[in-house]
Amino acid sequence: MMKRYSWPCALFLATIFLGSCALFPRNQFRPVEKGDKWRVRLVKYESGSDIVTKGGFDHPYYFSLLKLNRILGAIYYEDKDVLGKQKRYPVFTSSVRAKLLRPLKKAFEMARPDEVVDFSFMLREQVLMFFSNEFFTSGIMFVKDGKLNVVFRTINFKGINYSEAVRQFVGDPTNRPIANPWRLVAGPGMSLKKAPKAAFSFFQQPYYTNWLVIDLDYDFKPAPLRKRGKIKRQPVEELKPQGEAPRIRYERSGPPRGHVMQNRIWNRIDDPEVRKKLEILRQLYNSGQISRTTYERKKEELLSP
Repeated sequence: MMKRYSWPCALFLATIFLGSCALFPRNQFRPVEKGDKWRVRLVKYESGSDIVTKGGFDHPYYFSLLKLNRILGAIYYEDKDVLGKQKRYPVFTSSVRAKLLRPLKKAFEMARPDEVVDFSFMLREQVLMFFSNEFFTSGIMFVKDGKLNVVFRTINFKGINYSEAVRQFVGDPTNRPIANPWRLVAGPGMSLKKAPKAAFSFFQQPYYTNWLVIDLDYDFKPAPLRKRGKIKRQPVEELKPQGEAPRIRYERSGPPRGHVMQNRIWNRIDDPEVRKKLEILRQLYNSGQISRTTYERKKEELLSP
């Protein structure tokens, strides 16, 4: 009797399993880089909001380390301190940016049009002499319609270890505009993402307090990388074709003096006509109309001084 019903039972269980997989699609991950209590990876969302599941992002996207450093250094959030006063804090401190800049740049260059950049890190804060607190932050980034979107799951969550935090804070943070105890600060060149009218209710907001939309054409102020109270002269490369960027030292305003070639490339990037042609070229590559080799060759021609 057992043999008679073993195959029907197995078929029934397999049907249930496959059906559950169809009902609950799993997101796909691609690792980029990770270190001690930080991680950068790429995610293709199979379930979540229409924005992340439909994709159509402007990826791959090529940031210069200088530009990316300035953008991340301009992101702040508001939260209450121990006395209950509302204060503003940087999300990406100088020590965090020193670790994540190159992995994030690499992730955007690797990303496909249906993948977002997923990041997480733990920030340690020294208390007195022998004690310290650790705060967890995670979220996603993507470029869409020429703007950088940065959406956080949590910012400086206290009282949890990193391995537990990366398991707890997962999934799509663009789902609903739920109110948080903290809120992002929309500085110059930034805005909070507006929520659809049907999306907010008594417990939700008319805008996303965890979602910044950043204008990539805005000229953000320099953001020095610091370590132990001193400026860390972190090598920062300028944008150049095929990734052959010369290493230059970070300065507070534009490319370094005396480097004529870098200055010329810098001016070419700032030329509106060149930037328009680069945008058209990237769209042709993303749509599959031209190959990667053609894309790199044409990009080199446009950026050549």
